Amino acid sequence: MKIAILGAGALGSVIGGLMAEQGIDVCLLDVNHVHIDAINQSGLQLDTPEGTRRIAIPAMRPEQCPGDVELILLLTKIFHTDAALAAVQPVIDAGARVLTIQNGLGNAERVARSVAEAQILMGSTMIPGGYVGPGHVSSAAQSWTVFKPMLDAQNGEAEAIAKMLAPVGFKYSADAEVQIWQKAAFNCAMNATCGLIGRMVGAISADPEGRGLVRAIADEVVAVAQAKGLAVEGDAVHQHIDVALAEHTSHKPSMLQDLEAGRETEIEALCGEVARQAAALKLAAPLNAALATLIGMKSRAASV
Repeated sequence: MKIAILGAGALGSVIGGLMAEQGIDVCLLDVNHVHIDAINQSGLQLDTPEGTRRIAIPAMRPEQCPGDVELILLLTKIFHTDAALAAVQPVIDAGARVLTIQNGLGNAERVARSVAEAQILMGSTMIPGGYVGPGHVSSAAQSWTVFKPMLDAQNGEAEAIAKMLAPVGFKYSADAEVQIWQKAAFNCAMNATCGLIGRMVGAISADPEGRGLVRAIADEVVAVAQAKGLAVEGDAVHQHIDVALAEHTSHKPSMLQDLEAGRETEIEALCGEVARQAAALKLAAPLNAALATLIGMKSRAASV
């Protein structure tokens, strides 16, 4: 199976590099021509706890996606979804499946505006990725990704894909939606808080009230998911937060990077979506609502 990573920034390049190392036929699709050129000229430099190496992997613009690609891993920012999919529409029309492992909530439904539901897979990844420079990315931890098809009738195909991608930590899980919400709870808490205070993760762990605050933000997300009938585990989210606070203090979340660079953030697919779904369920999510408003204000003020 030939795979394309659509959105080969930090995380997409890490995943693509790990796949290429395992002999998987994969290419990178992105609009950052400097990054693309560096990869094609010198290979992808990938730094992990196992060491630094250069990996040969083809990189190109999305509209140059090879026609024989059978699986597209979608990793663009959520607000670039429609444009990114439009660029590879001929490949989708030829039958390629699209697996969204983007941040945030509602991604499968967003993809379904351009792709038949039978071709959509949705999941969540906890692979950390850092962009060091053109053609150079890093990852500080072991990877895992869970996913499932949008339609249960496609479970067999999803399991076959998971078996092929097992060497890079991909797994089929009927509970993938639970993992999507648990990751969203973590990101609402950590990404949004770091973005608002303008500091890395260590600033939260160093503050006496920081740990309690991020747990409370995550708890609102967990409550919404549970009200929707999903078996989201608050303890699992707390554990993930505790590990980040203890071991990843120098991590700069993507939302903070976006704010520093004056780019649009994904706050509306995280805290904003949680606040909207909470209101529809007649639940209170004041912390997420406040974060969505404040991050939005900060982003708009920076663009003036």
